[in-house]
Amino acid sequence: MGERTSESKKSGAGPGFKMRVLTAAVGIPVIILILLAPLWVLTAAAVLCSLIGTFEFYGASGLLRRQLPLCVVGFIGTAALPLCVFLDPIMIMTFAFLYLIVLFLMMLSSRRKIRITDISMLITALIYIPFLLSNVLLIRRLEFGNVLVWLVFVGSFMTDSGAYFSGKFFGRHKLCPDISPKKTVEGAVGGTIVCGLSFLLFALIVNLFFADMINADMSYGMMFVLGLISAVAAQIGDLTASLIKRQFGIKDFGNLFPGHGGMLDRCDSIVLVAPVIYLFASQISMFF
Repeated sequence: MGERTSESKKSGAGPGFKMRVLTAAVGIPVIILILLAPLWVLTAAAVLCSLIGTFEFYGASGLLRRQLPLCVVGFIGTAALPLCVFLDPIMIMTFAFLYLIVLFLMMLSSRRKIRITDISMLITALIYIPFLLSNVLLIRRLEFGNVLVWLVFVGSFMTDSGAYFSGKFFGRHKLCPDISPKKTVEGAVGGTIVCGLSFLLFALIVNLFFADMINADMSYGMMFVLGLISAVAAQIGDLTASLIKRQFGIKDFGNLFPGHGGMLDRCDSIVLVAPVIYLFASQISMFF
């Protein structure tokens, strides 16, 4: 999401808006196909998105230019981290420890060319991108995970759309002018309400058309609460990405998606919505 979807007073029918709609028209069917595909396809997509996002992050931070060998190790960790959802905790801890040792050895052998701030930037990227995105795979592996995984994208996209149009028509009060000047309180509230209602609609569709298939019904109350929480997480992710871009001095992380920016610009809310969905659904039953 990010500043590209900020609430605006201007008309949304310009060339930029049309390009965003066209990109979405192509991207949404691709996402649907991936979610309907076997788990290995979703896993491959998570790894690919993580690698692209990490590449954008390293480029924006300048790490790719300063420390290419370190970035190569970072890419290896990025590709491996989503696969850890299939491993035992002790194996994950072992690999994480060995990986950290490799980073420290690189720093020690670099004759002070690799700084602790470089290592910190690499670890931040690992947490911010592949670790958080891996929650999509964790959701998919839950009971009814093939249903719940859709909520990650419903929560992200509906909050984005709801905030955009609510701010466009009703926005009066600035939300965080120092971070994202065009976002408004009204837009944030509207996005939250739209997301909550979207989760209710999702539950209604599941109960009407798929309840017999999965032999369960979704809880409307739990879904509405989860929708509200997901909307807050989505907007925190959006604003955090905007702040990071301001600190890096860039407008977008990339230009992979015309009118939408780069991979991180598209995943800035997903990276926080996914953990919320996983933590909530793994602890509280969404079905009865």
